[in-house]
Amino acid sequence: MRGPAVLEHLPWRIAGLILLGILVVAYQPDQGGAVQRVLIPAAMALAAWLMVQNLAAVAIGAGALALIHSAPGSGDWIVAFAYPAMAAVCGVILLSVFVQRFRRRIAETHDARWRDRRGDDDAP
Repeated sequence: MRGPAVLEHLPWRIAGLILLGILVVAYQPDQGGAVQRVLIPAAMALAAWLMVQNLAAVAIGAGALALIHSAPGSGDWIVAFAYPAMAAVCGVILLSVFVQRFRRRIAETHDARWRDRRGDDDAP
């Protein structure tokens, strides 16, 4: 017997919450290093995924934040290269998630569509 769907991934969700708490305490936005400005936010996105278990939602949020903070042509390599690259990676992830969902939906309805085309209402 399975429990409620909310409790299905509870250990992963708790681990994500703990990881996010540690990362929020460790994050210092006024520091200029790559660890503080790239790695910790990427790890925060991983922690968010552990909590929500929805890759599309995390890719949209992380990609939007990376795109907002990017400034191509800037003298700082993080905002000129790293943030646009993170936004592009999030876009590719989002595109692949949507393509997989589309293909799965097509596969699920394939037999029903062919039955409707042939008029086989009593077919299994």
